[in-house]
Amino acid sequence: MSPDLVGPTFPPIPSFTLPTGVTGPTGNTGPTGITGPTGNTGPTGNTGPPGIVSVTFNQSHIPATSPTNLVLPAISVGVNQIVKLEGVFRSDYVSLSPLTEFTVSSILALKRGVFTIAVQMELQEDIQKPVNVSTNLTHNVSIVWIDTPPPGTYVYSLSLNATGIGTSTNTISERNITATVINI
Repeated sequence: MSPDLVGPTFPPIPSFTLPTGVTGPTGNTGPTGITGPTGNTGPTGNTGPPGIVSVTFNQSHIPATSPTNLVLPAISVGVNQIVKLEGVFRSDYVSLSPLTEFTVSSILALKRGVFTIAVQMELQEDIQKPVNVSTNLTHNVSIVWIDTPPPGTYVYSLSLNATGIGTSTNTISERNITATVINI
């Protein structure tokens, strides 16, 4: 063919796009793929403190005259340890019949060795009553104390005192002390 017979060359016609139509509904979810391999195990964390290390307990139900003591065996306390102490006692009083009033006092002293570390007291003064009548009265005294001694070995005790003015008897009944050594 003769080049003279070929007409002019035109630029190519650009493609065109019509506007997008409405999106159709989402199709069904496909099946779950294969689980990948498990990753490496991380390093083991530090071991936490065991919490309660030991519990020591002493009690008595035998009535005693006042004052009296209740003593625990020696307790060892280490670094970063505290001692939770719990003590309680019951005191019973009987007033003198001919009097019209009386006063009673119940004192619980918590001790570490020879040192008093806490005191709890119940006091009732000038209790009125009819003449020629004996009156019975009971106190229940308790204490909870957190002791933070330095490391060492300690003996804890309760010193219990029940006193009265215008009473015929002052008796210490049930009593107990508990020491719990705890890591902090």
